[in-house]
Amino acid sequence: MIILTGTTGNLGSSILRHMLGLVPPSRIIASVHNRSAQAHEGLEKKGVHVRAGDYHDPGSLERAFAGGDRLLIVSHPSFSDELRVASHRNAIDAAKKAGVKHIYYTSIAFGGESKAAVMKAHLETEAYLRSAGVDHTIIREGVYMESYPLYLGFFEVSDAEVVVPGDGGVAWAARDDLAEATAKVIAGGGYKDETILLTGPRAYTLAQTTALVSSILGREIRFSTASQGEFVKRHAAKGDAARLWASTYPAIEAGELSVVDPSLERILGRPPVSLESRLRGLLGGEGEPRAEVSNWIDNGQRGAR
Repeated sequence: MIILTGTTGNLGSSILRHMLGLVPPSRIIASVHNRSAQAHEGLEKKGVHVRAGDYHDPGSLERAFAGGDRLLIVSHPSFSDELRVASHRNAIDAAKKAGVKHIYYTSIAFGGESKAAVMKAHLETEAYLRSAGVDHTIIREGVYMESYPLYLGFFEVSDAEVVVPGDGGVAWAARDDLAEATAKVIAGGGYKDETILLTGPRAYTLAQTTALVSSILGREIRFSTASQGEFVKRHAAKGDAARLWASTYPAIEAGELSVVDPSLERILGRPPVSLESRLRGLLGGEGEPRAEVSNWIDNGQRGAR
């Protein structure tokens, strides 16, 4: 039995969709915050077991995880590191009590000693999971191509320039590719006590990414760098989100996101989606950049409450 959390989120829902193509629905348990939501009715009709599991209620997690063998913990969205780590610890502890044999955790692809604020809770969770005395796999998901607006300084399609506090390579990967690979890793088993790095096949600097966006839109978009203070001031309306995000750029400059690993292509059994192809889809109306930024900010603020 495979337990999936976060199945209503962008990554989690895609993992679930791919998992349904790999194992019978009767072997899947979806642990959800709101058990009564109409969105889950379709899953139950397919044969998926839907159970109530709240990261803030350890008892509910233990009940949701009962009878499961493999558990995927999708990281809790919040700007509060304390809340995120507590949520992940609750899930790990509940899994052990429920007799789960193997825990998979979705981390992100920054360096092992990263100073980026967005990595802090992940590093603490990784350390806790390694010390938990249970078989585990840490899946460091590469930077989503869909999140390019965040990395290009909260970019919007109408913008004529990108101004960020630093530049460096990013080995972008399509979110659905990452989800498919994650589902295959869990369904296939193995990777005991390993950390897997899933990245795209090539690293693009933020300047190169901006140039791609400019080419696809058919107009000039200028690229430049500024200090972190200037960046935060420029995005003062975003408050804490801008200050938190500014710490990402020194990590990018240090090359933390430029590492290219072949694991994603090997697990998929095909070449990953290219950045240019995915950007064409996103900029062609499939995904509004403002929505990706808003979702990240809204989820982070909501999760911190």
